[in-house]
Parts: sequence; structure tokens; C-alpha cells
Amino acid sequence: MNEYRNIEISEFATSSATHKYLLGYGGRFYEASRALVELLRALQSHDSEEEGIDAYIAQSGGKYTREQIAAVIDKGLTPIVKAQPRQQRRTFLYQRELLSASSIGRFSQALSVMFKPACIVAVFALTAVAEFLFFYTTPDLLKFANAINLYTIIGIMAFVVVSSFFHEMGHAAACRYYGIDHGGIGFGLYINFPIFYTDVTNVWRLGRRQRCVVNLAGVYFQCYILLALMALFYTTHWEMVKYLILTLNIGLVVTLNPFFKFDGYWLASDMLGIPNLRQRTREFARYLLDKLRRRPITAKPYLLQTGRKVRYTFVAYAVAVNLFMGYYFLYLIPTFLYKFYQDFPGEVRLLVNYLSYGIEPPFALIRNMAVQLLFVAILCYFVWNMVTQYQNKRRRVAHAANG
Repeated sequence: MNEYRNIEISEFATSSATHKYLLGYGGRFYEASRALVELLRALQSHDSEEEGIDAYIAQSGGKYTREQIAAVIDKGLTPIVKAQPRQQRRTFLYQRELLSASSIGRFSQALSVMFKPACIVAVFALTAVAEFLFFYTTPDLLKFANAINLYTIIGIMAFVVVSSFFHEMGHAAACRYYGIDHGGIGFGLYINFPIFYTDVTNVWRLGRRQRCVVNLAGVYFQCYILLALMALFYTTHWEMVKYLILTLNIGLVVTLNPFFKFDGYWLASDMLGIPNLRQRTREFARYLLDKLRRRPITAKPYLLQTGRKVRYTFVAYAVAVNLFMGYYFLYLIPTFLYKFYQDFPGEVRLLVNYLSYGIEPPFALIRNMAVQLLFVAILCYFVWNMVTQYQNKRRRVAHAANG
């Protein structure tokens, strides 16, 4: 059986000056050059690998030897057909699928009609106007009454969960609109963030503009919730609705952050036309380091295959993301841990005093304590996961050396 015929070939829309292709096999996708695709097509059009190699040699005018072609096959194609079928990617510290693709397929198909271009533009425009009016005209925007009980807190948490699911359904519906399959919706931990996610791996088959729409689809769906909350707030002026609007806005800002691997990161990647921005950043850094050390350059980095504007924008992004990550991990997290060490025992004593006198604790106190505990718990899990991965890697290396 010719396994190469099971590899799907499609165009890959990037900003690279050289033509790129996408190879799909077993639910995985691989970037490929024109030369590798031409070789693959020769292999696919013949019953045996030997016949395909002979055809490619004739096609290239004898430019390559059989040994050279065999080496390319071993390096570029054999790992694809020998790879295990794709399981759920370990993108996060922890992840678990909650709803399968089949269970949400009917809903995503029905909601796909919402992605008419005119509808998207209208909703984003209305949201921008409503946001401006809300932040400009609402008095005492950040002041809240303390009359919030346990049921209110549970209601807020339920709202966040439902809103997040609707966000993820937006990604799935956008995939359906463009005629590609999506995976399920799940829950995961990313650094110190609890998140929901949707498997949209097949989005790589789409053009850059379409991928951008899929990236923004979750925010687009949440704009409907935001507009409904705005209408309710201006009708009732309920303070809790104001809190929900601010909560949703904070979530949108975090989601559109281009430095963490949330929607904003993938949006930046597709707008630049540079897939896997983080990997390209490390790749370019190694290239510069090798040049400084005068080491032989084995491959031209992806960045140097793009136009000048993309290069400058990418360099600016690379500098910004490294500064942001340094600020986040070297300043924000240590500062939080120090304040937690100083303030949390006092907050515990204050909570005990409220409860001992039969007084309902302020919502702000409970909220702050819960958020701090959640942050510390996830951070501890993050550190534990990193240490475990490092130990497992050392064991594999030691096993390989002894074996």
C-alpha cells in the first residue's frame, strides 16, 4: 500500500517569499517546500517508492541522485507516515476535553450563519460605540456595594463559564462557516490561567484572512453578550450588571493579549503571516548567535524569507514579547508572592473576626482571598509540572545513554 497517497497537500498562506505548502496526515499538519511537494506528488502517482523516485529523477533532469532523494524521504516524509495518529495536543499544563466535536457540531453548524461579513462589521461597530458610551458616561465605574452574597458569587462564576463556552462555540462556528471540521471544547491550565479552549487545528488549511476571522470569532460571539448586558444596564442600572460588563471586558483584554498563547497571539501570527511566532523567535535568536560565534549556518531562518515590513514588525514583536515575559515572570509574579506572604495572613484573621461575630464578610475580601489562593495553587502546579518534565527528560536521556 502506498502510504504517501494518504498525505493531503494544500496551499499554505504565509508571508514567506518562497511558496509554502501544508501536508496533512493523521490529524497532524506539516509545513513543506515546493521541492518536497513535487517529490511527494511523484511518489503518490506511482505504486512503489522506487518507481516514484525514478520518475522524480527523470522529472528533475537527473539533478539528484537516488541516494540524495532517499535521504530527503527519510528526513521529510517518513516521519510523517510513521507518526502516530494525532491525540489531543499538550498545549497546556493540564487539559481535558469536556464536549466532543460531535456533541457541539449541530450547534456550531446552526451558528455559522452569524459569520456573514456585514453582520460581523455591524456587531463590532455597535460594540465599539456601546463600549465608548459605557466607559465615558457611567459614574463611579469602579465602585461597588458590598451587599453580595454567596448566591451572587455563584451567579458570577456561572456567567463567566457560560460566556467562555459561548466564546469557544464562536471558534467552532467560524470553522463550520469556512467548511472545515473542528474538534471539541475543553478546559486547561496555561501558566497560571484557567482557560477553555477549542481544537481548531484544521484552521491551517484556510487563508490568512479566514484564519484571522476564526481567531476573532470567540470575541465576536462575546460581543453579543456584551451588547445584551449594555442594554440591560441602561434599562435597569443594576450594579451587578455593571460588574459583569467589566468582568467581560477584562476577559476580552486578556484574550487579545498577543504575548500569551491566547486568541491575540494567533491573530498576530496570522496577520504577520508567520506561523508559530514563538518558534520563529527562538529560531532567529539562534541564527544571530551562530553568526556572532561565526558558526556555520545550516538553514536560513524563516524571518529572512519574508518581506522587509514583516521583518521589522516581527523584530518589534520579538523585543516586546521578551520584555513583557521578563516583566511578568521576574517582576509581577515575585511581587505578587511577596504581597501574598505579607497580606494574606492578615486577611485570614480579618475573615475569622467577621465570622466569629456573625457578620457577613465583604465581598471584596472574599473575592481577593479566592483569587489569590487560585493564583498560588495554579502557580504551584506550574512549577511542579516544569520540574516533573525536566526530571522525565533527564531520565529519558540517561536511559538512552545506558541503552
